[in-house]
Amino acid sequence: MRALIVEDDPVSRKLLEFILMPYAQCEAVADGASAVKAFQNALKNRKPFHLICMDILLPGMDGHQALEQIRQIEVKRGLPAEKCAKAFMVSAHNEMKNVTRSFFQGQALTFISKPYTEEEIVEELKKFGLIKDKPQNKKSASAGQKAQLE
Repeated sequence: MRALIVEDDPVSRKLLEFILMPYAQCEAVADGASAVKAFQNALKNRKPFHLICMDILLPGMDGHQALEQIRQIEVKRGLPAEKCAKAFMVSAHNEMKNVTRSFFQGQALTFISKPYTEEEIVEELKKFGLIKDKPQNKKSASAGQKAQLE
């Protein structure tokens, strides 16, 4: 599995990379425009992303705008639904308008509120069939504690 992490906070970005590393080859960017470019390059190189973890509040193009552009690229390429990237919105901004826009306009599968635990991320990956089980001998990123990231 290939995962695109879009997060402007370097600590949050590294935490998501650490959580996803046992399951996916990760590429991380810090803003929406870079996310769209990375997504386009991945398709061009025939190494598409299976998962996008997208923060909402980003410098320049926000996470909603970036995900909507990514969805437009998928439509223009004629990708069937099963080939489109699965999107998880990961944000401290969990007001109803953000959650609703994530699902209806960005076609996100889930909205994960910060702070979150490693277990929450892994459960969402399992729920949507991206992984089967937690890998053996993996150190916990959060050791049951909430990741205190905003």
